[in-house]
Amino acid sequence: MKTVFYYLLLLPAIIFASCNDDDHHSVITLNKTITDFIETKYPGAVITETELAAGGLIEVDVVHDSKKKEIYFTAADEWVRTEWDVAPSTLSQEVLNSIATAYPDYVIDDVDYVQAPAGDYYEVNVEKGNFEKYLKVSLDGTTIEEF
Repeated sequence: MKTVFYYLLLLPAIIFASCNDDDHHSVITLNKTITDFIETKYPGAVITETELAAGGLIEVDVVHDSKKKEIYFTAADEWVRTEWDVAPSTLSQEVLNSIATAYPDYVIDDVDYVQAPAGDYYEVNVEKGNFEKYLKVSLDGTTIEEF
């Protein structure tokens, strides 16, 4: 009887341990080109996770300067972009004014700072009721594009 009781206690642990996380993609091993890039561009960064992301991109999650950052590379090891969350309150008044003018009555929900080979920008998610838009905004607020 004790044996049956013991196995009944273990059953939930076995069931939950066997569940997979469908949000994660294939974990990959990074090559020297990528690790050298990370060490050079983000000195002291600690790699926390690697995976094959949507579109065949390689996603490398790091902690750098006390921020969680996601770095993306092509299959040919070319840097695509790096992004991390920033508080909407850190946006300059010019950027806030530009968004408010282009999207009146929308509220800023989420902001990512993005570094890319062509230049840095913000990815801003704005909402108005049940509607939401994703914007690419230049650091000075002069350019806004929907994507």
